[in-house]
Amino acid sequence: MADEQMMGAEANDIQFLRTEDHICLSCVPVSSVKRMALSGEAFGNRMCYLEDISNEACCPDVASCVFALEQAVSVRALQEMVNTTSTEQSSANQGGQTFRTLLYGHAVLLRHYRSQMYLSCLSTSTSNDKLAFDVGLKEDAQGESCWWTIHPASKQRSEGEKVRFNDDVILVSVFSERYLHAYTTTTDRGRVNASFRQQVWSLVPISSGVARVKNPGFVLGGDVLRLMHGNMDHCITALPPSELQVVDDSGSLFIKSGAACQQARSLWRIECFKVKWYSGFVGWSSLIRLRHITSGLYLAVISDENGPKVTRIPKKNASPMAITFEMKMSKEKQAEENQEEDNLGVPTIKYGETIVFIRHVDSDLWISYETLELTIKGIGKVEEKRIIPVIEGHMDDCFRLVRAQEQEQKTALVIRICNAILGRFNRSDSIPFDSEAINQLLSKSDVIQALLHDLIGFFSQPSLSLDHEERQLRLKILRNRQDLFQEEGMIRILIAAINFFSERRDKSTLFEGVEEKIEDITNKLYVVLAALIKGNRTNCSNFAQSARLNWLVNRLQSQQASSGGLEVLHSVLVDSPEVLNMITESHILAIIGLLDRNGRDPKVLDVLCSLCVNNGVAVRANQNLICENLLQRQDLLLNTALVDHVTCMRPNIVVGVEDGESMYKKWYFEVIIDHIEQVTHVQPHIRIGWATTHFQPSPGHGDGFSSNGIGDNTYSYGFDGQNIWFAGRAYNVSNNDIKQNGLKKNDVIGCLLDLDIPEMWFSLNGLPVKGLIREFNLNGMFYPVISLSSRVSCRFIFGGEHGRFTHRPPESVAPIYEAMLIKQRLC
Repeated sequence: MADEQMMGAEANDIQFLRTEDHICLSCVPVSSVKRMALSGEAFGNRMCYLEDISNEACCPDVASCVFALEQAVSVRALQEMVNTTSTEQSSANQGGQTFRTLLYGHAVLLRHYRSQMYLSCLSTSTSNDKLAFDVGLKEDAQGESCWWTIHPASKQRSEGEKVRFNDDVILVSVFSERYLHAYTTTTDRGRVNASFRQQVWSLVPISSGVARVKNPGFVLGGDVLRLMHGNMDHCITALPPSELQVVDDSGSLFIKSGAACQQARSLWRIECFKVKWYSGFVGWSSLIRLRHITSGLYLAVISDENGPKVTRIPKKNASPMAITFEMKMSKEKQAEENQEEDNLGVPTIKYGETIVFIRHVDSDLWISYETLELTIKGIGKVEEKRIIPVIEGHMDDCFRLVRAQEQEQKTALVIRICNAILGRFNRSDSIPFDSEAINQLLSKSDVIQALLHDLIGFFSQPSLSLDHEERQLRLKILRNRQDLFQEEGMIRILIAAINFFSERRDKSTLFEGVEEKIEDITNKLYVVLAALIKGNRTNCSNFAQSARLNWLVNRLQSQQASSGGLEVLHSVLVDSPEVLNMITESHILAIIGLLDRNGRDPKVLDVLCSLCVNNGVAVRANQNLICENLLQRQDLLLNTALVDHVTCMRPNIVVGVEDGESMYKKWYFEVIIDHIEQVTHVQPHIRIGWATTHFQPSPGHGDGFSSNGIGDNTYSYGFDGQNIWFAGRAYNVSNNDIKQNGLKKNDVIGCLLDLDIPEMWFSLNGLPVKGLIREFNLNGMFYPVISLSSRVSCRFIFGGEHGRFTHRPPESVAPIYEAMLIKQRLC
């Protein structure tokens, strides 16, 4: 009896539509006989369109047609919600933890599952119907534009009744009071808008939110995953772009380990052939196809003169016989028939645990591997495991499925879009300049501009106003995106696109009015390239080559020079110190020459500054070259900000914590400023504090290097009168009630070190500052230290015969001179 009730509850779960369920909105547009589905890409194109799903064997991109029902409220509740609070707050209150049944007449919020954006009625109109509004995707759900009321299209349903899967419905925009309408054009694929023309949509079930919550960790159709070989850290992946020439088939696949298991090219989407319950549970003998995320190609078994082989083929060549696979529990022959059930399925295959064998249905061959020897440039001969189809294969032909992280999936999809749009420019060099194909390519500049605009936002640096933990988390996500792009050869593709547009900017074959767009595209390509390498030393090292560095400088000298090129060069110089060793006098002269052409451009000055100083270390050779060449022309004379030479001084007194020793743990000393003078526009350098025996005041040697100040690394802690310095960062601790512009003559700085807590604090003229340092590393021995520039003098006060303290130290704190050994002489 209990089992029957459970089965009834499960059936009821997938009978009615609830929040967090996934659906596909399909229709048959006017003047069309094909069934279409509402779809969207979001990245580079915010407009929604129609995807042909009439023939399931033609590989429709159902994953782009999935929408999640995020919220369902009455129209009255929606009006109160919009008037009193934001949608985000109401969403937080609802929480998404309860699965609310959808009723006819409710207002619904539909979230595009791939992009996590919301189906919205936009304020623009690009169709021939001037009374209609565009329908697209928005990042937030603020206001009424993202809400749609749902009404029955059949007289068998009425307002207030529960909405069922497969019902025919009518969607009306709350914002514009227009119907969600589909239409087709002769020149473009199907489009959608908000129109006064009524359209009937069918609610095709894709996945149940209740079932996903009840059965976490099981493989669903549409999931992005990696195919791990057995129980090892090896996965099926494609070769990197730099190694494709070593194999006869660019679609070949290999089993690789190590970094390959973290790269975007090892990601696959498991797709079911059915549209209804497309994201249902994948079970044994379910007919599936595997799509490579970054290339968009399908895993296939095809035959040639050498017999069957495993490769990747494009969608237009993907026949069902070539790309249909199934997962089996074992290689033993089974008498069961392949019948695709039209339901959600049974949770069977679990991520990371279930071992599966992959069989090609048409040829009855199993996915296996062979070992072959490849010669890779720069490495030599290596043994690789190539994927092949076999009748029996090896005993270890099994695989585990590991789900990809959300950010990996998103970045891999962006890589595929960039390859599809920008990758063509890497293949167009052989096309004549006057060919009509080039003109048609450039006429689609609006698509390219939209893509580049989204890429700039995709790689934007996190705001400085964020708190430290949130900013570090976003920086980590950004670094991962940059690494994934670089590994797929996107830097090479961007450089090829820059060359393509730069060479064709002034060609007479361009359409009228395209020249300005080409110039804007070129500048945005530079900005994207700069954002892709900014803050990432590995990516910047791609320009630590004479050829690419010369290419970049030559682009700045050309007549088609773009301001974005300066962004790239500045990022390279800041984040790749090895490039500074490759800078020649001709490079510096070329950059200074930009001042003749552009005047005192701030970006040019930033580049010159990055040539002078890198990570706080002065590069004297470059500074001298810049000064010498600028002094020859007084009209370009700059007030250059040269870094002052810093000297560190310390006494021969050390304190610390060591096992088995009973040394006192609370110490104090003072420093008096005798003289301080500012001789340039740069504030004099003076910091007082503590350092450990790991501190190196001179990290390098030879021409072009300077010294570290106190607090410039993790082995020293300093105070300059306003800030506490640690790890190269300043933390303001000045007293808001007292205006203080750094240290001045006769100031007394007190420094206390408590190794019990541990804790370190400073005082200025007897008043403790409002900040302190705690929980620092106790490795090594500590000693007093000061760092100062020229025209600054000061005195250590250690107490006793080594100077009487100006201000009384706190109780239970010993003067630092007591740490000296018997008969030790202070020096």
